[in-house]
Amino acid sequence: MFRRICEIFKEQRLARVSAVIVGLILITVLHAPILPVVAGCILALGIIVIRGLSRETRSSSARGSQ
Repeated sequence: MFRRICEIFKEQRLARVSAVIVGLILITVLHAPILPVVAGCILALGIIVIRGLSRETRSSSARGSQ
């Protein structure tokens, strides 16, 4: 399971980097509160993992039916 999560993070590089960049801009330039921004970035990373896991189950079931 942990190996699959690492693979998802490697595949979703753009989404991961954009979450971090937006977080840094919000904190440094716009002086947003740190805790909500970090929580939002962690939530975004969690959504990336869930999307990756759901795509895996869809693609395996679609391949089985062909």
